[in-house]
Amino acid sequence: MDSEPEPQFTLPGATWTLRFSDQAAALMNSHRQKQWRQPETVGQLFSPDLTSPTVHVLEATVLTRVRASRTSVTFDPDEAAEQRNSKLAEGLHCIGLWHTHPEAAPKPSGTDERLAADHATAAGSILNGLCFVIVGTGTSPKSWYVGVHDGRAFHSAVRV
Repeated sequence: MDSEPEPQFTLPGATWTLRFSDQAAALMNSHRQKQWRQPETVGQLFSPDLTSPTVHVLEATVLTRVRASRTSVTFDPDEAAEQRNSKLAEGLHCIGLWHTHPEAAPKPSGTDERLAADHATAAGSILNGLCFVIVGTGTSPKSWYVGVHDGRAFHSAVRV
């Protein structure tokens, strides 16, 4: 990975940063769509602490693809819930989703917007927003889109 260890991002005006462990970054990077016909991959993001000034994404996971193509992916919500319950038993809280896009500088699609809004709304009682990472084809994390969806809109993060 061509980057500093543990990449960090912040939202303009936020008092906290989002930091990705080397292991989480490496896992997401390993699923980049490097070949033209390679299907998208999706997974979840987990942190041990939601209250500190730096929210540390300690672990990223991969979800089984129910359907996948070069430009879309769906996952089983029951598997995602099981994964969240298992990780919670280990002291890790799900703070969001990640997936790949077949472009160097990814941006959320309309489908991404709806998915993030739905999940952010569902998690609204425990999270102020859902972290959403899109891993592009370029060298990570330079080609990541990192944002937070609050149920109404995406707020794009910037690398720090």
